[in-house]
Amino acid sequence: MVNNPLIQRYRYSALRPKQFWIYVTIYISIILLMVFINYSSYKYQTFFKDITKFYESLYYQFLTFQVIILFIWSTYNSGSAIKEEILNKSFDFFRMLPLPAHKKALGILIGKNLVVLLFGTINLVLLIYFGLAGAININLQGQILMILISITILVNSTSLLSSINPAQKSRSSGIVLILLVVFFFVPMMINAVVALSSVDELEHYSVYFFKIKIPILVVISLVALYLSCWTFKGILRRFTHEQEPLFTREGSLLFLLGYIFIVVGLYYTYIPKEGPELIYSYWLITLIPVLLIPLGSLRDLDKYIEYSRFIQSRPNSRKTGLVPIVMYSNPALSIALFVIWTASSIGTAFFAEYAAMKLGPNLYNIFILLTCYLFLVLLLELYVVYKPASNKIGLLLGFIAVLYVILPLILSAIFESDIIYLYSPAGFIVSLFDYSNFNITIKTSFWLMNALFCVFPALLIWKRYNYILTQRQKM
Repeated sequence: MVNNPLIQRYRYSALRPKQFWIYVTIYISIILLMVFINYSSYKYQTFFKDITKFYESLYYQFLTFQVIILFIWSTYNSGSAIKEEILNKSFDFFRMLPLPAHKKALGILIGKNLVVLLFGTINLVLLIYFGLAGAININLQGQILMILISITILVNSTSLLSSINPAQKSRSSGIVLILLVVFFFVPMMINAVVALSSVDELEHYSVYFFKIKIPILVVISLVALYLSCWTFKGILRRFTHEQEPLFTREGSLLFLLGYIFIVVGLYYTYIPKEGPELIYSYWLITLIPVLLIPLGSLRDLDKYIEYSRFIQSRPNSRKTGLVPIVMYSNPALSIALFVIWTASSIGTAFFAEYAAMKLGPNLYNIFILLTCYLFLVLLLELYVVYKPASNKIGLLLGFIAVLYVILPLILSAIFESDIIYLYSPAGFIVSLFDYSNFNITIKTSFWLMNALFCVFPALLIWKRYNYILTQRQKM
């Protein structure tokens, strides 16, 4: 680890005395100021009942400071490394470094955060001391330490993964991200720490994972570490196969299966005890990755052209057959993801054994969701196959997708109608929780409307697939 040249490189720049002492001065000043303000309040204003409450207050204040250091400062450092290489026109040199992908990743994640790790370690020692002096439960301190480490790994690896985009030439998206963090993430984390300090015996608050009772902070930590493994694998893939999609086909399916396994484990104990609303909330939570994973596994038009050459080079292959292209396409993966989601959704409905969760109506609801999903998938594929012909087509198709989802909601509010909003995918999902006014006629007209919407983009995509094969035959 010490011999990693990237760590050595960042060490020389980050720990230069003239720069390092600025950080040290700021850090020591903040610590002394926090201690001085709290001690003055304890000594002269009687804000604390006794010295134990004084140390308890310092513990949670330094915990907030630790969150800012580990979640904000380190995340910014990890996300800025690749952007700095691009802006300094040294990214090609970084690519050619004779280092394995995992050493490059660790070199950035550790090397860029050497100062953060140093201050975080010092802060951790102070946290332990204040926790012991403030009579904070040892078990709670251990769980908090675990969640700090796991979420730090997750946010840093995610930040690095999202920054690996060689086509990006400006800092604009980074500035937007910083503003979002400052105005939303920081207040949220501070509120979480405040809430943490006000909950009694949080270390004993547990949830079930299948039949195992686990403290909730430990569950959050384990889930964060699991997701960190996937983000780190994504970093390795980006460094190794820069022009490939983030997910392979097998990786997409495995990620969804792992995600469903975790959600099922958290729902398992509670499903038989609750009503149908819990099942529909499970549907919604597990549907989210089905919508997002295709974005990280898109094959572009060049991949289709390469695959068409592979098809036509095979012996006894049909030169004009479109079936292999369709099976290779992005919609094929999306349908496979939806099939997995359908199987898990029907399985939970059977497991619940509610009288209201009948197989026929629920299969019909899933079919309607499939028609909504297909339309969005076809819009995405339309973007893929026509992007080389028009750079602005993504803007148009994105506008159509947003309009498809929110226009019925807007019209429903304008006309004060309880029917129009049901023709939006969002409105349909809401109706699953309260379906008193959602009859079979509305459902049928909704999926017929979706089917009609799918016809035009499907024809355009089919035409583009034919164009790919035709162009390949001319080569």
